[in-house]
Amino acid sequence: MQASARVVETFDVPTTGAAPAPAEPTGQPARRRVPQRAIEIVGIVIGIGLVATVARSTALSNDEFWSLAAGRWMLAHHSFMGLDPFSYTESHRRWVTDEWGSEIALAELYRWLGNEAYSLYAIVLGGLCLVTSAAYARALGARGGRVAAIVILLAVGIAGIAASDRGLDFSLVWLPLELLILTKARQNPRWLSLLPPLCLLWVNTHGSILLGLVVIAMELGWSLIPERFVHRVGGLRQSPFTGSLGLALLGSLVASCITPYGPGLLTYDFGVSRNGQIARYITEWNSPNFHSVLTLLVYGVPLALLVACVWTRRIPLLEGSLGLLLFVEALRTQRLDTYLLLVAAGLAATLPARSPWGTTARRWTGGGLVALAIVLVALPAVPAGTVASSQPIGAFNYLSGHPGRIFTEYTWGDYSVARHRATFVDGRTDLFEGRVLTEFMAVTNLTTDPDPVLSAFHVSYVVWAARTPLAQYLAHDSRWHVVDRTSVALVFARR
Repeated sequence: MQASARVVETFDVPTTGAAPAPAEPTGQPARRRVPQRAIEIVGIVIGIGLVATVARSTALSNDEFWSLAAGRWMLAHHSFMGLDPFSYTESHRRWVTDEWGSEIALAELYRWLGNEAYSLYAIVLGGLCLVTSAAYARALGARGGRVAAIVILLAVGIAGIAASDRGLDFSLVWLPLELLILTKARQNPRWLSLLPPLCLLWVNTHGSILLGLVVIAMELGWSLIPERFVHRVGGLRQSPFTGSLGLALLGSLVASCITPYGPGLLTYDFGVSRNGQIARYITEWNSPNFHSVLTLLVYGVPLALLVACVWTRRIPLLEGSLGLLLFVEALRTQRLDTYLLLVAAGLAATLPARSPWGTTARRWTGGGLVALAIVLVALPAVPAGTVASSQPIGAFNYLSGHPGRIFTEYTWGDYSVARHRATFVDGRTDLFEGRVLTEFMAVTNLTTDPDPVLSAFHVSYVVWAARTPLAQYLAHDSRWHVVDRTSVALVFARR
């Protein structure tokens, strides 16, 4: 059934009638091969080490502030979010918390471990992502060095995302786990019974559940295509269990409706994914600019793997079509590039096996891995819970003794929540879409007179970076004056 597995796996091969293996030259000891499992474990350990190094060297800066605050609020009140408790612009509006499960997990971890929870959260979920992806690659036929290479490269791609301590970290585990289940289910349909529970966990931890449902639908769609057409295009791994897949998709849809908000959460997530205003204003929803080497690799490697699968006429149906879809969509919104990397792991595992490396290549590779391990251990870390120096810490220290509403930059709104000060807007962009987000961006870009907006919301202080258009405008506005100045931000107070 799986050609790549037959190429790689060499156990249980009949030897009757086979030519005898050439004897080792006299006087030379037999070469001892490193077990494939050991190589894979080394790759997983190095990958987790990379995630841990990035997590422990990353200071807090964005969504983790309001994620922790939301989780702590729900634990303290023993209820799900109702009206928004963190802003003064949308306090009358219900906040649909589609990441409530991940937020409670972070808050509970924080209650037990304090600031160490931030790093542990990222390391555990990032590590589970790598372990699950390794199992997925093995299910597709990869072994030994290929699995190790896939895991290490994947760790490079996801480490920064995992270190952000967001609900998205959970989806880094759910997607490869779903792909693993579907791969196993092509031989045994009983595996499909795990999909509804998986979707139940997914929908209550992150809004990317829509992608999970699309994956199941794509597997079902390919199972309906005539086998002769699949073979003609070089397709691999078509599921023969159409009926079971249909039931699994139906069960997954039902499970995805079991949320504190009922089935409305799916509609909400779909609306957010297609919201043009959010895509226009938020960087991660925009197209990539390809100005960094890492961005080029994130898009270039999956594209090269797709081309290689087509060139060799070994196209895994689900991974190939899903990879192509994600590549096209990730060119529109770069927040999908992480999922593209996870699917690329399956493409890499499918390619034909190569001849074993020689002694010299293995030694160089081993030396490189040892050097990488030394670098990971030697890299400096920041104390757990450290707030990034880019945040206006000094400004909020000053304002701690001055009550009043604060208007601050979008990327500083999350820190405002951590300092228990209500926000105009913060990283929960979907909550503010509409009039509030429009007015905020108009003031930020000075496309409107700031004073009427700030007066309408009774703003007492503006915390803004110096040498920006709004800061320069307020510095010459007789209704505002600077009351505190740091290297990061200016604090303007209303006269």
